[in-house]
Amino acid sequence: MKQSIEKDANILWVDFIANGVRLADRAERQRLVNSAKRAGVTHLVVDAKIPYGHTTYPSAYAYHVSRWSDGRYKVWEGRDFLAEMIQEAQVAGLSIIANVDVFTEGTTRSKDGIAYEKRDWQVMLYKPSLSSEPMAAENADDDTIFVNPIHEEVTRHELGILKEIAEKYDIAGIVLDRCRYPNVYGDFSELSRRSFETYIQQPVEQWPRDIFTLKDGTKQIEFGKWFGKWTEWRALNIKHFVQSAKKLVNSINPNLLFSIYVGSWYPLYYNEGVNWASSTYRANLPWASKDYHVSAYADELDFIMTGCYYPEVRIEEAVHNGRPAEWYSVEGAIKMSLEAINGQIPVIASLYLKDYEGNHAQFAKAVSMCKERTNGVMLFDVSYLDDYSWWEGLEFDLSVK
Repeated sequence: MKQSIEKDANILWVDFIANGVRLADRAERQRLVNSAKRAGVTHLVVDAKIPYGHTTYPSAYAYHVSRWSDGRYKVWEGRDFLAEMIQEAQVAGLSIIANVDVFTEGTTRSKDGIAYEKRDWQVMLYKPSLSSEPMAAENADDDTIFVNPIHEEVTRHELGILKEIAEKYDIAGIVLDRCRYPNVYGDFSELSRRSFETYIQQPVEQWPRDIFTLKDGTKQIEFGKWFGKWTEWRALNIKHFVQSAKKLVNSINPNLLFSIYVGSWYPLYYNEGVNWASSTYRANLPWASKDYHVSAYADELDFIMTGCYYPEVRIEEAVHNGRPAEWYSVEGAIKMSLEAINGQIPVIASLYLKDYEGNHAQFAKAVSMCKERTNGVMLFDVSYLDDYSWWEGLEFDLSVK
């Protein structure tokens, strides 16, 4: 029988890019899991597929991380990072949740990734000048290449990876990350145009201006006549993939927890084309269509992790520091998350440790806020615990409510 995420869960994210080379040493893996266990961590999130499309385990679908062109992960050639982390975690009594970065398949910096072989997979941006590549990158200064969530080959590829993980590994669950569009500027391919016009049952007369226009010389947008339905349609595309992924995972192992990580900034999440709320929630926002709730996917999940990534912990701190809204704080972000989820599934508030560099007291306060208001806390990422020498005090931080 599937277990729900327990109340007071303490989840620690192990990012492969930040930690993979160091963790090639078994002694380092053992030190990590033993330190985590002593501190009261209950779950480790371990990368199975990184943001550039490579898997940390041998896959029939994706490149292995050891194939990186500059050889940075050569130490993992012929090895399985996910399996080796699971082995050590089980000895320590920790549960593993495998992370899959979904719709990302390459990097503009080194030109690594399947997206360079499958260029028709790539997201087409509103204007090519918005990216360092003709297509696909999240922002002009970002190197992650996104692929189109409605491309049939893309969805088969991503579902194939999820199938491998669910079948082969003794894990507690799977979490999806980057299960989204790169930003508000994608995807404007002909495939997406045809699909959207089918959705609204009429042609878009002025494409893409009837979706939105860009103010001269800026990246600021002005909503067009179809923007509300466009955001609804994009979010519904992501929901459909989430439903397919959940069905697949449950068919293989119904005991696996199924979760997603998202940013907590719901009022701005139309940029990513995601409606991570419950379908019972009604968003009173200027860009939301009256039927926007049909695209909500939280009800498909066993729990959700929302990134409350702000150095200010309390709402009054955000107000004092001139933040534009109260949800630019851990407390406000939690409030926004709980409102959007509407009590339908557990929420795990998540913290970015770099926000508290040099200020352990503020970090401890943020952890306490997360654990007091939600089902627990997720910490991103383990590398900062080493960098800031915070392991020693973490047991106390995680025990305070």
